[in-house]
Amino acid sequence: MRHERQVELLKRLQGFDRRQPGPVAPASMRNPAAAYTDPARYERERERLFRRRPVLVCLSGDLAAPGDYVTAEPGGVPIVVLRARDGALRGFVNACRHRAAPLLAGRGAGMQTIQCGYHAWTYDQDGALIARPGTGTAFDDVPMRDCSLHRVAVAEAYGMVFARLVGEDAIDVDDALQGAQTELSDYGLGGYSHFETRSHVWNCNWKLILDTFTEAYHIPWLHKDTIAPDFVFRHMINDRFGLNPRTIGLRKTVYAEFDKPAEADWTLLPHATIQYFILPNALLVHQLDHVQMWRVEPLSVDRTRVHTSLYAPTPPETEKARNRWSRSLDILLNVTGTEDFPTMERIHANLASGLVPEVVYGAMETGLIDLHQCIDRLLAED
Repeated sequence: MRHERQVELLKRLQGFDRRQPGPVAPASMRNPAAAYTDPARYERERERLFRRRPVLVCLSGDLAAPGDYVTAEPGGVPIVVLRARDGALRGFVNACRHRAAPLLAGRGAGMQTIQCGYHAWTYDQDGALIARPGTGTAFDDVPMRDCSLHRVAVAEAYGMVFARLVGEDAIDVDDALQGAQTELSDYGLGGYSHFETRSHVWNCNWKLILDTFTEAYHIPWLHKDTIAPDFVFRHMINDRFGLNPRTIGLRKTVYAEFDKPAEADWTLLPHATIQYFILPNALLVHQLDHVQMWRVEPLSVDRTRVHTSLYAPTPPETEKARNRWSRSLDILLNVTGTEDFPTMERIHANLASGLVPEVVYGAMETGLIDLHQCIDRLLAED
């Protein structure tokens, strides 16, 4: 993030009353329980948001070399994105044209051809079928040229890789980011190296996972034995880029910046967790010296797979570096996995009981209000 932008954000923080929560929205927001629990709404979200809109799949560093690939399952559709020999990206439905068996899993490198593990049908990097061994003349009435993998649209910009499941039009990344690229481009995301991705399924609606990152109000109580001593809970800095919110959580050390004699010496990044919501499916986080990506894959109205990826500024080539990043991921997932997300599961169960008609987002929970207003707008527009 450019220094002048850091100073601008710090000046906003300086204007907050440290004894009062802030900033505050014009009004609180009431959201019906059905926003999280209604199966019909969930189906609309899956179709309109996760299938018709671009979704963030990974960073360019995940696909650094030809033959690198990443799989994902946004909107219930298995896909694979790979870097071809010509350096361009290809995106396919991750299903063999024979019997729809999955072709690839997780991520990998050095892939020359794609071979199905069920019957060894084999495809080239463009998705064309090049072999179906052991078949003799049994498929002569099914031309190989008609059995290429089904394509999905993919695009790459600002160090990010997007896919869209429905529609053949090219993806406009600038339109998807809606202005967030003005800050995201400063981080040089394309230069970050993927370290590790860990995945877990939680029994709650996908929006509850994202809710976790929108407000700091819960920190003194939910995180009293972990991160509470280090983080500010009354203040967050919130903005919207079109319909993509951005929230900034703050360490208590941030106030020491205002003791420096010159604004030219102020810096935000060492004190901030900067969280960009790339709706509908992803949260991109810059924290201290690394980048995190959280991707949600809704499985049903009450089940969500969450992928957490950590990206290092340089490839961790020593055991010491690998241990460092592994510990960072351990700490991160210990807090969210034992405190935040189990709470979201219990919240979903309460909302699904039918006896809790709504939730209330207070005017101090600006990021939470922003998130749901943006999701509602996206759902209405599509």
